[in-house]
Amino acid sequence: MGGADFAADSRQAVAENPQGTGTARKALRAVPLLALGAAAAVALVAWLAPAGLAWAVAAALAALLAAAAFALRAYGHGMASVHAALRHANEGSLEPLALPPASAALLAPVADEYNVLARNLGSLFGEMEQAQLAIIAERNRHEAILQGLPGALLVVDGDFNVTLSNRQAEALFAVPAAALEGANVFDLLHPDEMGREVLREAFLYEQPLANKVLALRVGEDARQVSLNVTFFGKAPHTAQASAAIILQDITDWKRLEDRASLSEKLGAMGQLAAGVAHELNTPLGTILGYAQLLNEGRASDEKRAEYAREIHAETRRCARIVDNLLAYARRDVCGTETCEVNELVREAVEAVTNCQGRRLCVAIEADTNGELVVRGGSGQLDIVLVNLLVNAAQAATASASPRVRVSTAAEAGHAVITVEDNGPGVAPEVRPRLFEPFFTTKGESAGTGLGLPISQSIVNRVGGTIHCDPDYRGGARFVVTLPLAA
Repeated sequence: MGGADFAADSRQAVAENPQGTGTARKALRAVPLLALGAAAAVALVAWLAPAGLAWAVAAALAALLAAAAFALRAYGHGMASVHAALRHANEGSLEPLALPPASAALLAPVADEYNVLARNLGSLFGEMEQAQLAIIAERNRHEAILQGLPGALLVVDGDFNVTLSNRQAEALFAVPAAALEGANVFDLLHPDEMGREVLREAFLYEQPLANKVLALRVGEDARQVSLNVTFFGKAPHTAQASAAIILQDITDWKRLEDRASLSEKLGAMGQLAAGVAHELNTPLGTILGYAQLLNEGRASDEKRAEYAREIHAETRRCARIVDNLLAYARRDVCGTETCEVNELVREAVEAVTNCQGRRLCVAIEADTNGELVVRGGSGQLDIVLVNLLVNAAQAATASASPRVRVSTAAEAGHAVITVEDNGPGVAPEVRPRLFEPFFTTKGESAGTGLGLPISQSIVNRVGGTIHCDPDYRGGARFVVTLPLAA
C-alpha cells in the first residue's frame, strides 16, 4: 500500500467520523505522515547503503511502517465505532458494539466491557420502567379511591390551606377544584364559634377527630356535617404536620332523625293517652253509675252509703293510676339514699306471703345471707320487689305445686336479686313488650300493665338494671342488679 493510499484511507476515516475521539483522529492523521516518512527513509537508505543491503533494509523498514500504518488505521476505525456506540447510548439506544474485523483484535476488551455495561443498563432501565408503571397504576388506584369516597375530602397543610380535594368536596362547596386549592379551611367551612374552637384545638395539639358533628355554613346554607380529621407525619421541610379532613353531610339524615324522633314521641304520647283513657274509663264509668243512682234519690240510706263507698274506692283507684303514671314518668337523679337489700327482701316476702301467698296457696322461699347495702331508698325498691313477687306468685298458680324463690348475691360491685317461679314462663313473642306501659297478660280485671314499667323506671334511676332471663326454663326468672353503696 503506497503513501497515497494511506492518505486517502485516513481522510475517508476522518470524514466518516468528524466527531471522533481525539485519539482516533490523531491516529488517523498520523497515517499520511507515516507514509511520507516511510518513502523518505527508503530513499535515504537506497542512496547511502550498498545496493543489495540497501534494498533489503528499505523493504523491511517499509513493511514495518506499513504494518504500523495498518494498525493505526484499524485502531482509528475501532475508536470511531466505540464513539458512535457511546453517542447512540447517550441518545437512548443501547445496541451491542460491533467492531470492524480489523479493529476487533485491538479493542476487543473495550467492546466486551461496553456490551456488559449496555446489558446491565438495559436491564436497569427495564426495571425502572416497570417500577414507574407500577407507581402510575398505584397512583391511579389511590386517585380512584379518593374520588370515590362518600364524604368530601380536604387535605390541608400546616397553615390550614387546602392542597388536595375530591369531587365530593367540589359538590359540597359548589366550586371547582382549582378554587379549593390554596383556600383556607376556616374561610371555606365558616364554622360557628364552637366549631372553630374544635378545629383550632385539633390542629394545635394534632388530636384526631372522629364523627364530630358540627354546624357549618356552606355558602348561604346552614349544614350539619360529621367531621373526621387525621394527621400525617411531619415532612422534613415543614414545621407542622398536614392533615386529611373528611366531611360527611348529614343534614338530611338529621332532619329525618328529628322527624322520626318526633313521630316516635307522638306515637308514645298517643299510646300513653290511649292507655290512660282505657285505665281511667272503667273506674270513671263506675263512679258515674253510682253517682246517677245517688242523684235519683230513691235508694235507702244503706244503699247510698254503699254507693258512696264504691265511689270512694273507684276514686282512689283513679288516683293510684295517676300516681303510678307519675312514678313511671319521673326521671329525677338518684339521691344519696341507701338501704340493706336482704332485709328489704325478707320484708317484701313476708308482706306478699301474708297477702297474696295464702290466698293463692303459693310458697315463697327466700335465700338471703349477709348484708348488701345498695343505692336507692327502701320505699322505692320495695315497690320493685313487691311487683316482682306478686307477678311470680300469680304466674305460679298455673302449676300443680306452685313455688316462688327469691335469692340475693353480690357480683362485680352489684347486688343481684333473682325472682323465679315455676309457672308457664314468658312467651318469646311477649318478652320484648314486658316493660311497655299498659301491656299486661293478666286481663283487664287483674292488672294495669304498669307494674313492670314502674319497676324498671325505679331501678334505672339508681343505676341498676332489670330483665327477664330468656334462657331460664321451667318458669320465669327476673333478674335485678343494683349498684352497691360505696
